[in-house]
Amino acid sequence: MKIVTANHFLISSWSGGTTTQLIIFPEGASLSERNFDWRISSAVVETEESDFTVFDGYERILIPLEGSLEMEHQTEKGILNQSVNTFELARFKGSWKTHGKGKLMDFNLIFKPVYAPVVSVQIWEAGKQVQWEPDVTAVYLHQGILESEGQRIDASAVLLPNGQSDSVCLTLERARVIIIRMLRSE
Repeated sequence: MKIVTANHFLISSWSGGTTTQLIIFPEGASLSERNFDWRISSAVVETEESDFTVFDGYERILIPLEGSLEMEHQTEKGILNQSVNTFELARFKGSWKTHGKGKLMDFNLIFKPVYAPVVSVQIWEAGKQVQWEPDVTAVYLHQGILESEGQRIDASAVLLPNGQSDSVCLTLERARVIIIRMLRSE
């Protein structure tokens, strides 16, 4: 299992706040070159209103981690409004011009549509032992402390089980995690 911690995250500024790239796949791909399959990031939106970056050829899943968000998407068929509260999931096309209202911290998954990701937010109580299912691609530890393979893992971190179902994780302190399964579309 690979563990990516905060000292490996890539932080950048934009007009509405900051974005922290947690992981990009494949490793070595570039956001600016748009040569990635999927990317997990977290943004802090410090302005009341902001415009989303357009990602033609990609789709997005966004989850507010703190705060809520109202979005107005300009789609091929007209305007679509979408509202999400803390820990609710919003999915939309990266090609849509999107205007957001709300200050928040969010979780973002941007991916090529060859994937049909399954994303869930879970709370693991202290003492919970988790054995990875083989289809888990990544686990974002948003809050709490875990232990895996004798290593203490403090939030914020990304765990990449790499299909190792024999790996076991123990919750040392109540944790909030986001489980990501990057399944292929059929």
